[in-house]
Amino acid sequence: MTLGWVITGTIGQVLLAYMLFLLGVFGFSAVGNTHRPTPFDFSVLNSALYAAPASCLISAVVVIGLYRSGAGEMSYLWYAAPILLFASYCLYVKLCIKRQ
Repeated sequence: MTLGWVITGTIGQVLLAYMLFLLGVFGFSAVGNTHRPTPFDFSVLNSALYAAPASCLISAVVVIGLYRSGAGEMSYLWYAAPILLFASYCLYVKLCIKRQ
């Protein structure tokens, strides 16, 4: 792992946190208008507003910690965790929430 790629990835994760927050706000509010979500569905979608950006920051901190401990290049895979989390929210919308 090189310091340049860790810094670049960390900056990318901060920018991705903003983007996932905005996607969660506008995308899942559109789901609330076009689907018939239950109160549980709303709580799942509301958790995306906090969980997706937080996972970006957590994965950046994990990669920084792994860099400081001398880990290898496979540690960069932690940067993919927020994308997988947000994809699981989108899959939940697609499979579990009924359209109007």
